[in-house]
Amino acid sequence: MTLFGLALMLSLGVWQLQRKAWKDGLEAEMRAGLAAPPVSLDKQQENLAALNYRPVRVRGRFLHDSEAYLGPRTHQGRPGLHVLTPLHLDNGAMILINRGWIPEERRAPASRPQGQVLGEVVVRGILRSQLEQGVWTPEYDAKADLWFWYDIDGIARTRGLELLPGVIQADGRANPGGLPIGGMAQPALVNNHLQYAITWFSLSGVLLAVFLLAHRRKAGENGAQA
Repeated sequence: MTLFGLALMLSLGVWQLQRKAWKDGLEAEMRAGLAAPPVSLDKQQENLAALNYRPVRVRGRFLHDSEAYLGPRTHQGRPGLHVLTPLHLDNGAMILINRGWIPEERRAPASRPQGQVLGEVVVRGILRSQLEQGVWTPEYDAKADLWFWYDIDGIARTRGLELLPGVIQADGRANPGGLPIGGMAQPALVNNHLQYAITWFSLSGVLLAVFLLAHRRKAGENGAQA
């Protein structure tokens, strides 16, 4: 049992170190992308994967009747959602824009008409083009029409659209009427894997120490009885 416990905890510690290395690489990619100058997507749509975390700008018209909602998301302690709105570009392509946060009670577009901007707009933000569903991330809730990650294919299918494989997380420029609140989806990573690894290795050391102490005590008792 002790050997099994040691093997399990040591393997978890090593796995956390591997996760740390992966997260370090992702953080380096994010920093490099965010530090790069903004680019226009007009002539960059064939290789969005290479522009992950890059500041971008696009011009087009919002398709407000095809809004999608990402949640749950909080802002200053209040529950709410992120509004995902397709943008129809001048060249005919469409890409999803995370316009920002709204409180749950303002989900209905009619409750924030000023934010339903008509006509041509210019959107600036950060492009996310390498998107994966987390292991514990739920699937789309069709009854609530709620998404839990950037499932571009799923959103395109439910809205009857053809979307580019990415999403632009809009910057903090104010929207008319104050909603959605932009800049709420800027990239950030949490990297606690070193602490987790140290915890697992420490637990391994504790288990081994307990085993050795118990073994020594048992040997001492057997020697005394002899």
